[in-house]
Amino acid sequence: MDAEAIKNEIKAALEAMGFGPDLEGIESHEGMTNRFSVRLRHSGGEFDVGKEGDDVESRDAQPRRTDGVGMLIGEQGGNLLALEHILKKILKKKLGNEIRFTLDINDYRMRRLEDLKQDVKEAAKEVRMYRKDVALRPASAFERRIIHMLLAEYPDITTESIGMEPYRRVVIKPYP
Repeated sequence: MDAEAIKNEIKAALEAMGFGPDLEGIESHEGMTNRFSVRLRHSGGEFDVGKEGDDVESRDAQPRRTDGVGMLIGEQGGNLLALEHILKKILKKKLGNEIRFTLDINDYRMRRLEDLKQDVKEAAKEVRMYRKDVALRPASAFERRIIHMLLAEYPDITTESIGMEPYRRVVIKPYP
């Protein structure tokens, strides 16, 4: 995989959407999955990740970004996922083979992953304390995999994915 080709395609897509002047840089991080981290300059306050399940009043009370970066990421990262999908299709057409990578903008996904880990640890603590099942919020396949892997090290807890997409979620249960 040519990291420079991917960076150039990300840059071209962002410029076509009008984000060229705000682009501060694109870094590639190689690992099990190649991640491309885009830094965009923005004015105003911080973008709040928000959590599914937050009630409308508490969401409205939290600072929310309304500029282009927030729109580019979208609600629950939906626009970011769509942009990543489009970039993969463009690269497949240009390079002739499927390219696997993850796109992150202003560390949105990294922050969301940290929030997920914290929520899972709190839910696991609750399951261990009260010996009752706890159902987590609906999650993507990637997030569900992270949850199962995080809790695999707990011998007194088991996990199960239930439901249908897009409402599929993980239930944390005490081990029988």
